[in-house]
Amino acid sequence: MGDPAAQRRLMHGFKARQGRFVARVDEGERAVVASVVADVLELLGAPRPDEEHAGDDRPAAPQEPGGLPHLRTDTPAPPGDPAVRRLLPDASRDDPSLAAEFRRLTEDDLRAQKVDRLEALWRALESPGGGRRRDELVVSAQDAPAVAAALTDLRLVLAERLGVHTDAEADAMYAVLGEPPPPASAARGDHETRRYLVSVYGALTWLQESLVVLMLADARQARRAHGDGPPGTQGTGDVAGSG
Repeated sequence: MGDPAAQRRLMHGFKARQGRFVARVDEGERAVVASVVADVLELLGAPRPDEEHAGDDRPAAPQEPGGLPHLRTDTPAPPGDPAVRRLLPDASRDDPSLAAEFRRLTEDDLRAQKVDRLEALWRALESPGGGRRRDELVVSAQDAPAVAAALTDLRLVLAERLGVHTDAEADAMYAVLGEPPPPASAARGDHETRRYLVSVYGALTWLQESLVVLMLADARQARRAHGDGPPGTQGTGDVAGSG
């Protein structure tokens, strides 16, 4: 999946420790990821968490009195920014009416869910080490699905900015990391920007993949602990600890 060397140059992947997931992410790396999180939150219409705001003007799903979901009567237009459209895609490419109706019914909730997940990642980035090492990104098992989903959204936005839409394009884009910069100053700036975005994309990919692997292992252990594992594993009492 991508260029492993490029991914590991920025940060180390997650490891399980005492029921939590921990990655080594230093201050500079954390600032890079936090900046992307703030950018994507802004794209979704939420306030940037790295700026001061009066009140909470984050997007939220409309509610009827009593807390019941509100079904909007107007149909929101599809996002004009292609990156946001990848975050809030059309339900159907062949049926505009179906796509519009699905967007009317689901976009507010989906947008608010994505903001919640990105804010969970932001909180983890802003609490290095969970009170321990300053170079550790600590994610609880409860927050791990939200953080993994937030990392997906960051990668989707970066992929759109890089013009990456297929697996083949995703693999090919890492070639820029080994290319010398062009001689022209303007082209050199574009080259360096692309190298930076590709490096960040690769690092986020590695970070997400390492987290998902641990989540899947955790789920398998939980199933075995409850007697739901493969034949021969029920009740053996040999579930490995995560410490």
